[in-house]
Amino acid sequence: MKLRNRLVAAVTGVTVVALALSFVPLYLLIRALEISDLDNALFRQATALAQHLPGTYYAGHPLDEGHADVPESIDPTPRYTAIYGPDTLLETSSESFVGQAPASLEALGLRRALPWDGMAVDLELGETRLRGVVMPTGDQGEALLYAVSKSTVEDDTNALFELLLLIFVCAAAATALIARLLGERLARDVHSVAHVARLVAEGDLAARVGDPRVMGADETRSLASDLDHMISRLDEVVSSQRRFISHAAHELRSPLATLRGELQLALRRERDADEYRAALREMLSSVDALIALAEDLLRLARAQGGAPATRARAKVADVVREAVRMARGHAEGGVTITVPPAIAEFPVEVRGAAADLARALRNLIDNAVVHSPPGGEVRVEVVVVDGGVELAVVDQGPGVPVEDQPHIFTPFFRGAGGEGSHEGAGLGLAIARGLTEGSGGRLALDTRHTDGARMVLHLAFAENNPPA
Repeated sequence: MKLRNRLVAAVTGVTVVALALSFVPLYLLIRALEISDLDNALFRQATALAQHLPGTYYAGHPLDEGHADVPESIDPTPRYTAIYGPDTLLETSSESFVGQAPASLEALGLRRALPWDGMAVDLELGETRLRGVVMPTGDQGEALLYAVSKSTVEDDTNALFELLLLIFVCAAAATALIARLLGERLARDVHSVAHVARLVAEGDLAARVGDPRVMGADETRSLASDLDHMISRLDEVVSSQRRFISHAAHELRSPLATLRGELQLALRRERDADEYRAALREMLSSVDALIALAEDLLRLARAQGGAPATRARAKVADVVREAVRMARGHAEGGVTITVPPAIAEFPVEVRGAAADLARALRNLIDNAVVHSPPGGEVRVEVVVVDGGVELAVVDQGPGVPVEDQPHIFTPFFRGAGGEGSHEGAGLGLAIARGLTEGSGGRLALDTRHTDGARMVLHLAFAENNPPA
């Protein structure tokens, strides 16, 4: 069943049940009150008539139909009266009965002694339905039946029933109509979202739901907004992957083209052994570049794999020591790498695997060395901050231009200097950030620092590890 039909059925059903539970008791209550008012009026009239009954009865005259005042809700004419003797049999009746008065009290359904204040009864005279009271009239057990037509009460209750039925039908129809309109609005919103989802599934990442304010409900507005945001993020991821593949293919093509050229040159003419060795060394250099690029791509893929933060622990001193050991071989032009003298005694532990953190710090040091002037210095700073430790790598290079700062952690980005300014594929910082975030840390550029670049790697304290 469609959502719209389910909504109409559910809302209409609830409305119908609620109206029925409200109107049925209301109708029964009003009908009971009408009959109660009629009974009270009949008891008063019957009591007044019984006070004159002995004289009229024993005189042998027919019973007076009576014309005493009655409430406006009771039709005062005609009246039906009858006298029953001590043996409960009919003795006399008014002319309004036209000889069809009940023959005994048992015919009225009275099989026990009457209470002193009488009893209300229902009876029929042909097609006329009557409501009456039977009251004792003397010490000998006589009884008086006094009745009137129930047409007024029935007309009122029938009119009430028709009114309630009309309200019931109109309310149910209006509820069904409103529920259908709401269902169509909700279904239209859902169909819009589903249509966009199908377009995205087919590869159209430009599809959007649009302005969420046109949606009918807050929930569908939120759903549309979240879907558009998800599509935007998916578009960014796919675009990033396409750029990554394009850059990776470009980076792989350069050493492959170089290797191909060297092979073609080596095969073009006969050479002596020394020339072949030189050509092979050039080829080996290109192969090493390919292997290094492949390893960097693999590390980047692992670092960006979205794995949850590790629960491993690492000593800050071990991380710094291992990173500096791996990076010393890359120091060029007399660039010096310095660390705090007291790092060997630094007892603090942080969250993350020591190998990953050392690799991330090593990449930062290598990047700083590459951008440092000959004879410059690269400093590694260790600072305890609220909640963790900051490992900062500071160089004396030209710094990061403002326009490049948002992109320095993007894979293959080399900055304003262009692709030929430095060796490498531009993956070092991206790998460092991926490894750091995989360990639950953060890596950022200190934009307030001047006279070079300052990369800050923030690591959280290991569990139950007191700060130094």
